[in-house]
Parts: sequence; structure tokens; C-alpha cells
Amino acid sequence: MSKASSKAPGTHLPQSKNDTVSSGDNLLTALVSGCTAAAFTATVTYPFDFIKTQQQINNAPYMKKWNIPGNYPATLGQMYKGGSALVLGAVVKNGSRLVSYNWASKFMSIDSHDGETNKTTAPRIVIAGIMSATIETAFLIPFENIKITMIQNQSLKNELTRTKDIGYDITGTKVGHHSHHHPHQHDHHGATGKSLFARQYVSPNSYYSAEILDTKKRTARFSAPAPKGVRNVESLKAYYNKHPSLTLFGTIREMYNLKGFTAFTSGTFITYTRQIALSWVWFSSYNAMRQLINPHQTENAWFGHSHTLVQSLGLHTISSLAVIAVTQPLDVVKTHMQSKNGKAVYRDSLSTAYKLFMRQGPLSLFKGALPRFIKVLVSGGSTGIVYEYVENVVNAAGGQTMFKLE
Repeated sequence: MSKASSKAPGTHLPQSKNDTVSSGDNLLTALVSGCTAAAFTATVTYPFDFIKTQQQINNAPYMKKWNIPGNYPATLGQMYKGGSALVLGAVVKNGSRLVSYNWASKFMSIDSHDGETNKTTAPRIVIAGIMSATIETAFLIPFENIKITMIQNQSLKNELTRTKDIGYDITGTKVGHHSHHHPHQHDHHGATGKSLFARQYVSPNSYYSAEILDTKKRTARFSAPAPKGVRNVESLKAYYNKHPSLTLFGTIREMYNLKGFTAFTSGTFITYTRQIALSWVWFSSYNAMRQLINPHQTENAWFGHSHTLVQSLGLHTISSLAVIAVTQPLDVVKTHMQSKNGKAVYRDSLSTAYKLFMRQGPLSLFKGALPRFIKVLVSGGSTGIVYEYVENVVNAAGGQTMFKLE
């Protein structure tokens, strides 16, 4: 069985300790190869991630109603906004996966089994994989929050630039401001009794003020003066709505100033749910299609089959389609919960899905499906190719000796 065929799709963990020894891989080689492959793949596919996130947050009919120009990126540099957070997250995630899996597989090994020492059984390898997946997802969540905020900041910057002559503040900071009506809208009852969202366009990429949040939650606000801390947060919201941060460290500072450490933990439960569903759908669909291709295969090994290039591409494509079809609503909910106003507007994952379904229709739960499918499709193949290439380079370099005295 070749080394390429022994690796599971979407992952590069050795299947067991014996596989690691027999293939010649060690932890350092796996770390260098895995992290390099993760960084390369994240960089190459990031534009699809940017487009996906932007499509999920935007409300196209709402923008069209007020004739708002699109907030699409104007340059390639804008399309890579947030890429630094994703690449760092991918490297940290893969590094923690390999280290934690290496530790967990040793921790779960049996001291003595059939006369052999340090023998690990298949169920315990599964448990080790679950342990490492739990740890790597925990490392991923903060970077996902930063990435989404950076994408929103770039989108807001584009909206501010393209609507500077619109006649009103699209961030809704000045709630009492009498907005200009849409030229094709005729309000016979006056605009004063309507919410701000009915009187003008309010960008979802801006921080909602306390008054806007009260409108969304349909709660009355008391006229008592707000505490000093609340006033400071409202002032910061107004400032960052006018000057969105476009750098990694600037965005981190912005998020911490407004929300504290909780800004980096949003969407924890839904992220774990998506990761579990993604792995389950991928392996289930891959194994099912593999059995259809070769129904007489009796081996219990998951990836010990030899397939032609066309069959391998077909397996990968169908598995990617299955992943998108099942997990896309989870990804959309995750994006909204990790957005700037996620915790303020949405209570939990179920209420987020319900509000999106009722307000924007069932198709809103599948926004960004096409760019995400392309990303998943490209990621699987490119990660395996880069991993094996870097692995060969590291192994070759490891056999060289510098400044050897003859």
C-alpha cells in the first residue's frame, strides 16, 4: 500500500503508531509538512472563504431595496483581508492536531496486549482522534472570529466609500437622524413611526448601537442615563463604524475593546457541531461511494483501496458535495453568531437558524455554498500534494550532514 493511499482524505494523521514507524514519519517531519501544507492551502483558497463569508452576511434584497452598491472587494488585496488570521489559525490548528494526536495515541495505548508492548487498538485510535479534534477546534475558534470581523471591516469600508454621497449614515449611528427616503418608496404614513431599518439602509457589517439592538429585540428602552461603561462602548462603536480596523492586530484590539475576551469565543458550540458533522459526512460518503465502486472488497481498512485517478477525483468531488449539502446551514449559522452583532442579536444556534429562515427565507441557510464547495474541493487535493512534497524534502534534508569533517 502506498503512502498516499494510506492517508485519510482531509487529514494527514498516521492511522496508528506502527504506520508512523513503518513510513519513516516522525513528529517533527509531520509538523513541518502538515503546517506548511495547511498554510499553503489556506492562502491559495482564501478568496473563496472571503466571498463565502461576505455572501452569508450580506442581505442582497435589503441592499437592492435601497440601491446600495455592492461591498465586493475591488482589489485582490481586499479579497485577502482576514487571510492572515485564517492562515495563522490553520497552522496552529494543524500543529495542535498533530501534537495532541501524538500525545493522545500514546496516552490511549495499552501497556501489554498479546505479548506486545505499547499496542494501540482501533477503538482507542478513534478516541485519540476525537481528543485531538476537540483540542484543535478550540484553537481554531478565536481565529475564525478574527477572520470574520476583518472581512466585515473590509466590507463596511467598501460600503462607506461607495455610499459617501447617499445622504445619511449607513451605520445607523445617528438614530434620531431623519433619513432620506428611497426614491421609489412612497410612505403615506410618515417615517417617524417606523424602525430605522424601514427608514434607511443599515449595514450589517457595522456595530449596532444600543437603540438599534432594542429595535431588533422589540424592547422598550428606559430614559434613564446609561452607565459610563455603556457610554464608552457606544462611543467606541461609533468610532469603529467610521474607522474599521483593516489589520490583524488592529482588529484584535478593536474586538477586545468592545467585547473583551468573549469576542474570541463566540460560536464555540456551533463550531464543534460543524466540525463533527463535517468529519462524519465526509467519511460516511467517502466510504459509501468506495463500496459502490468495489462492492466485493473485503478489507476492513478504510483507505487501503487502489483507485484510478478518475475514481479518486469522483470520490473526492461527491464527498465534498455531501459535506456542503449537510453542513452549509451550520456554517451559515456559525458565521452569523461570530459576526460583529452575533451575540447581541442572536440568542443561540437554533434561534439564529430560525430568524434567518423566517426573515430571509430557506435559501439563506445555503448562502456561500458554491465558493465553499470550490474551497473544500481544492483544499483536499492540494493539501495532500503539498504535504507529501514537503515531507520528501524534509526527509531528504534530514539525511544531509553539514560541515562534516573528513
